[in-house]
Amino acid sequence: MTPLLAYEFAWDPVLERWDLFLLGAWLDVWVTALSFLLACAIGLGIAVMRLSGVHVLQWLAFGYVQLLRGVPLLVFLYWVYFGVAIVIGLNFSPVQAGIVALSLTGSAYTAEIFRGGLLAIDLGQAEASRSLGLSRVATYRDVLLPQMFRIVVPPLGNTFIGLLKGATLLSIIAVNDMVRVANDLNINFFTPFEAFGAVALILIALVAMFSASVSLLERVLRLP
Repeated sequence: MTPLLAYEFAWDPVLERWDLFLLGAWLDVWVTALSFLLACAIGLGIAVMRLSGVHVLQWLAFGYVQLLRGVPLLVFLYWVYFGVAIVIGLNFSPVQAGIVALSLTGSAYTAEIFRGGLLAIDLGQAEASRSLGLSRVATYRDVLLPQMFRIVVPPLGNTFIGLLKGATLLSIIAVNDMVRVANDLNINFFTPFEAFGAVALILIALVAMFSASVSLLERVLRLP
């Protein structure tokens, strides 16, 4: 009688290389963290441009968001890693290319998150700040941005998780992250379920940890 499940699981190759998986996961995490910070900085600037009232800046910011949200991350990663080197001769390392692609792609999403957060604040507060003599910069710094931050924490958490999962694409351009480790393991030992299952388990654990951190931050920032 033919067994229903002919595949024989072999977890030993994965367990013997657990340190490589953890090192690869750490690379994904710090690349994601740096890309997220850059995406927030760029996105905040784009959001301010969208709300500036200057039509040229508004349209430039709108086009930026639509372009970077429309282009798949994998395509943008190829453009940055291969295309930029061909067109202008600027050679990025695989990790640098990944950070650039993740940062710019993520900034399109953070820009809309920040814009929504700013629009959620009563416009009367900005008008009151200006009537008190505060500059536009001071109004944003002291009045609008602190309130906006409370609003945007949950969607920013989702963006971070999305970037973390997107970071696993970096293995395609030879970044030695956990997916690259799993792929090498699968090629050598033919263990697709075990190797990539380990990646899935690590990602699930990381997402759960970061989600819990975001929930804790929401409670800390919640007004009494």
